[in-house]
Amino acid sequence: MSVAQRLERLRGTLEAAGLDALLVTNPENRRYLSGYTGRDGGLDSAGTLLIGTTDVVLITDGRYTEQAARECPDLRVAVRQAPLAPLAAELIREWGCRRLGIEATHLTVAQRDDLEAATRQKGIPPELVPTRGVVEAQRVVKDTEEIAAIERAVRITDEVFEALLGYLRPGLTERDVAVEIARQMRAHGAEDMAFDPIVASGPNGALPHAVPSDRALALGETITIDMGARYAGYCSDMTRTVCLGEAPTAVRAAHDAVLRAQRLCEEGLRPGLNGQEADALARGALEAAGRGEQYVHGTGHGLGLEIHEDPRLGRLSAEYVLAAGMVVTVEPGVYVTGWGGVRIEDTVLVIADGARVLSRASKQLVVPHSGA
Repeated sequence: MSVAQRLERLRGTLEAAGLDALLVTNPENRRYLSGYTGRDGGLDSAGTLLIGTTDVVLITDGRYTEQAARECPDLRVAVRQAPLAPLAAELIREWGCRRLGIEATHLTVAQRDDLEAATRQKGIPPELVPTRGVVEAQRVVKDTEEIAAIERAVRITDEVFEALLGYLRPGLTERDVAVEIARQMRAHGAEDMAFDPIVASGPNGALPHAVPSDRALALGETITIDMGARYAGYCSDMTRTVCLGEAPTAVRAAHDAVLRAQRLCEEGLRPGLNGQEADALARGALEAAGRGEQYVHGTGHGLGLEIHEDPRLGRLSAEYVLAAGMVVTVEPGVYVTGWGGVRIEDTVLVIADGARVLSRASKQLVVPHSGA
């Protein structure tokens, strides 16, 4: 789908909501609707879209005009010399905008106040209408180019994990492994990591969002590795739990239970299923195994330009209904304080007759190692 087609779809939504224009301040929404990345040397920069019924303007500063010309040559670019509000207010006045949508979850209170004051100075201030998820709802179903970018990000992540298996050994710290993941991501073609990786060994595995520490990897303990690549702006997300040396019986039992829950969920995903029903596929399997209380989070989330986006798969996610073209994670896990945890996560594409698992990296629990 072209940028022009995305804008046309959005304008239909704005018209239905009675909005004359939308001020887009979310960087991912801005990229989706313009192609402008706003990135320079890996740093996110200023850039705001003002979308009206017939016109669209990218407001940025002089450092990024050439980048904008390259990335979105058909877009009108307005260069601001001061904060956003004065220039945005002038454009709003030119357009005769009466009701302006603002992204309530991204525009700060201070920015809103500045915009309101600047439009008031221009004469007839528009009504500022808070909106939620207007663009995000459009992003939830991916087109073929988006899916291709996600598939490439998934392949990179798979390749990095396979390389990592030959690197892991007792004595390395969690932080060592995280640094190696970052190095391997670049080496395998990622433009960046989708998020800071999680490497959690032994008891640290009981923390679903553990931060890599100086704790050393040891034989017979779980090591949970959660990582993802970013390619052409799009994310992948994958988790594997492994064990160096012989895995204790308790570790094998937990891994088997989580793997079975994931398989049942992935086999059951299909268009029309809601997020609560999808979550129940995995949660029911863990409850049947006597591990329901050890499963402390939802089963998955959408991903795309952001690592966490709609739809959600969880106990309270009945409002999300799966459709072909959605990309979600399936990541059941169990966590035991003082012992550790097991999580296994794939990136999955919903298709017309079910779901296709994109992640292909090994789910083998015990991995060989080169010794201490």
